[in-house]
Amino acid sequence: MKKFKRFFAAALCAALAVTLAAGFVGCKDKVEEGGGYTMVAPDGAPALAAVNLIDEIDKNGSFGKLGKVEIVQSSAISTAALNADFAIVPANLAANLYNKGQDIKLLATVTQGNLYVLGVNSEVKTLSDLVGKRVFSIGQGSVPDFIFQTLLKNEGIVYEQGEKAEDGKVVITYVADGSGVMSRLVDAKKSGEEAVGVIAEPAASKAFANAGATELFDLQQLWKDYTGSETAGYPQAVLIAKADVCENDPGFVEELLTEMQKNGDFIVENSDRVSEILVKAYPQTSLNTAMSSTTLERCNCKLVRISDAKNDYVAMLNAINAINPTPIGGKLPGDGLYYSAK
Repeated sequence: MKKFKRFFAAALCAALAVTLAAGFVGCKDKVEEGGGYTMVAPDGAPALAAVNLIDEIDKNGSFGKLGKVEIVQSSAISTAALNADFAIVPANLAANLYNKGQDIKLLATVTQGNLYVLGVNSEVKTLSDLVGKRVFSIGQGSVPDFIFQTLLKNEGIVYEQGEKAEDGKVVITYVADGSGVMSRLVDAKKSGEEAVGVIAEPAASKAFANAGATELFDLQQLWKDYTGSETAGYPQAVLIAKADVCENDPGFVEELLTEMQKNGDFIVENSDRVSEILVKAYPQTSLNTAMSSTTLERCNCKLVRISDAKNDYVAMLNAINAINPTPIGGKLPGDGLYYSAK
């Protein structure tokens, strides 16, 4: 009986040793050999911030310890972000997730705004000239919407949501996406009527070509004038990470940020390949047609580390908070959200 007990104990210890060893080796192999970390990004302009990573992974199987960049429908990014090590998300969502108790760190802003006001048969020169007009707009309840509303408020312009123009105010009619704005501009061009729309790149460039639209305002420049920021634009999309990844692997976080800083130049220099790279990663992508280098420059995909972008990010959160705090989780996030490199 004693021999059996000694044999059983020895066998159990051996089994545990093998199991634990396999577990540690598996984790090590996952990170070092297969690229264990994952990243998600929403379809559309924010996905452009990860194009060079997607290309690197496609060619070599991983980028260091990053093994996968997954593009998802924009409506699914909130859930997908919770299951990934790194995520590109709308700027307000980072604050919302943190305020709801998610243990994340904000590493950088990756899209600095790509929003423009276009017109057809329009002689609008200033924001005040929009009074009495109907403006078609994307992004109801999102960062672009709040930026536009804040700029109107700053000029003392009364605005409301509606379907018909009214004297003394700007009436905003929301549409699902950029194609919805463009169809209104195209119709106006054909009928000889005036139409004004808030639209983002790369859809804005299509509106120039298909509707003969003209640019009335660059909202990034107007936002810069409003905030006094030295950086043109506003934080539209950001990069977040699980806090434990930042704590346990700051070396890779630095490697990732350094690589993503190169992406702005990469997509402009490889404009002929950008759509191809994205379609290969996500066949359903809305960015499935060729984009010129000019269009990609106007998408404003430039990574700015949060150590340099925090003031701009907080200014954007303050603007949202003043209109509706719900999209940021009801309040400004604490300093624990912001990543500080070791």
